Amino acid sequence: MLTTDFLQQIADNSSAKQPQNYDKLIENIETLEKAARDFYGIYLSAKLKKAMQEYGERDTDIHIVSHAKSGTTLTQMLLYQLTTDGNMDFNHIYDVSPWFRHCVSFSKPVPESEGRRLLKSHEIYDVMSHIKKGKIIFLLRNMLDVLPSAYQQTKNYYNNQDDFEKFVDQRMKHWFEYNTPWLKNEKELDILYVHYEDLVKDKAITIRKIADFTNIKLTDEMLQRTVERTSFKFMKTHETKFGEQPHKWKVYDKFIRNGKVGKGKQDFTAAQLAEYQNLADEFMREHEQTARYFGSNLDT
Repeated sequence: MLTTDFLQQIADNSSAKQPQNYDKLIENIETLEKAARDFYGIYLSAKLKKAMQEYGERDTDIHIVSHAKSGTTLTQMLLYQLTTDGNMDFNHIYDVSPWFRHCVSFSKPVPESEGRRLLKSHEIYDVMSHIKKGKIIFLLRNMLDVLPSAYQQTKNYYNNQDDFEKFVDQRMKHWFEYNTPWLKNEKELDILYVHYEDLVKDKAITIRKIADFTNIKLTDEMLQRTVERTSFKFMKTHETKFGEQPHKWKVYDKFIRNGKVGKGKQDFTAAQLAEYQNLADEFMREHEQTARYFGSNLDT
């Protein structure tokens, strides 16, 4: 845990105040890089949590939480359709369903809403565990589909040159480490677990389940509109309203992908699939929400 004294020591240890031993820093450049990256992550999380405290909580809040590439944007759109008249006149989904980390990272104010607030998050459980009000929808998706989708996004957004095998080796364990605390839910937050696979294959049933959990009175008209406007065709047509668009000169036209279920397994090596099963034994094989991902039928 970081102490005030340690933070002050780091703050005082700038090159402007005292010379650095650059030869020693160069020797340890990889450790320095990791420390800088991790320290910045802690800083952003603290800044984010401060923003959340200032934003406050309401009983009507709905938090949409998941590991990245697990259906967050789809669920934001789904809940926007359920909690409004569905008008598509917003510029970007973040205007009507804000993402705290995006706002904090780019020093933007968090948009307010007169109605129910739909709050996106990819935060770890520890950052969100203070929540006392509102509902949390936590999305789960098979890691064998998550990582291929994430890999394509990093290639499209950031021109990532790593091959897929290296990408998986670096990120596989994180999927388990991220989801496990959310599944344990030691603070007993009010969570509905939703599987991305059910959103795709049984959308109407899943919409009813979400509406019931969030106390939304669902009409047939609302259901029909929500099914239609969360379709791949509709969201692809309105793609500029979803995903990150950090540079106007660069067009990101691959954020809305087909989201097929069970197609990712073929991209993994035999050794990676074996490691996937080993990690399941270590973390969450028997949990009722994730057991479906580790059986003989890995497509579902």
